[in-house]
Amino acid sequence: MKRSFLILATVFLLAGVCAAPCEAMSVIPPSFSKLVHNADQIVRAQAVSSSSRWETTSQGGQVIFTYVQFQVLATLKGAAQGGITLRFLGGQVGNDGMVIPDMPTFAIGSTYILFVAGNGSAFCPLVGIQHGSYQVVSDPATGAERIARANGSPLKAAGDVSLPIEAPATRALSLDGAITRSGFEGAITQELGHARTQ
Repeated sequence: MKRSFLILATVFLLAGVCAAPCEAMSVIPPSFSKLVHNADQIVRAQAVSSSSRWETTSQGGQVIFTYVQFQVLATLKGAAQGGITLRFLGGQVGNDGMVIPDMPTFAIGSTYILFVAGNGSAFCPLVGIQHGSYQVVSDPATGAERIARANGSPLKAAGDVSLPIEAPATRALSLDGAITRSGFEGAITQELGHARTQ
């Protein structure tokens, strides 16, 4: 029989599991500007593998961390590298599961635009948790690459990253009207350019 247990992120914040600034892990939806500027790295990357294991915290407790390996396809911010491994609190080891509310998940083989911050120290290495992960999905009708939010809904404009993320839909959502990958990446580049000229 599988065992699972739920750990609230606030418990781990108080216990010292997370050492990164809270703003980079906040569930408050960030503005597009904050999403871009609070990220240490912004990459387009393909998920290639995932593994979970038990680890000991600085307080001596045992928790599960999941490591997701990505092949970096493009770097929009930060040092260019061929691959990146992100560490997330929670996961499944044997019959033991540790579920963290709203933690992003990744389909192996799928491509994402990721806003990375606090990797290795934060319980979630993405700015705004779910707000830091956007899947790149090909439109079957046109072949255009469009952007989906962490719950599968279409991201219609860059500024919409600040909208709340509802629970995942039980059926596939249409990406009609979603911003294209090139449009989203262009908005990120433009935002970074604004910062450099100020």
